[in-house]
Amino acid sequence: MKLLLFLFLTVLINFETHASDFEKALDTIELRKASMQGIWARIKRLAPFIDVDSNLDYNEELAVQDAKDIKLLLEKSKDLWPKSTDLSTRNLTNATPAIWAVEEYFNKLYSKAEIAASNLEIALNNNNWEKVDLEMCNLGNACGTCHASFRRLLTSQLANEASAWSGKYIKDCK
Repeated sequence: MKLLLFLFLTVLINFETHASDFEKALDTIELRKASMQGIWARIKRLAPFIDVDSNLDYNEELAVQDAKDIKLLLEKSKDLWPKSTDLSTRNLTNATPAIWAVEEYFNKLYSKAEIAASNLEIALNNNNWEKVDLEMCNLGNACGTCHASFRRLLTSQLANEASAWSGKYIKDCK
């Protein structure tokens, strides 16, 4: 009887730990989604300002703040990709298992995005518009390549996310 009770408690504890790990993974995925959506919202505000430079409701101060926020969100979300969040087979994330299969490549692209975001902030602070264009293109290339390589896209999402996937955030990127 004691053995049966011991086994029952062991299974129960393991189940609770597993459930807790699963909930932690779901929380991490939600935080990651919110971070990526925050980055995208700022890019969508920033890109027209850089491209046209005539948006009256948006100014250099807001552009610098958005660039700073993009950099910060990338820094804060860098560690939100643990293997435990590889739940794409359950349709709980749009991140594909390739992220963890070729983690070095993912990290390389992520680092390129971080560098571009940091350089974008510096260029905006210095009013170096040629460098702003270059770094916005670099950010788009890094993000676009990462999304194309590591993000599952449903047909229903195509219209909303086409520009995010292309990585072409401003018109003069090569």
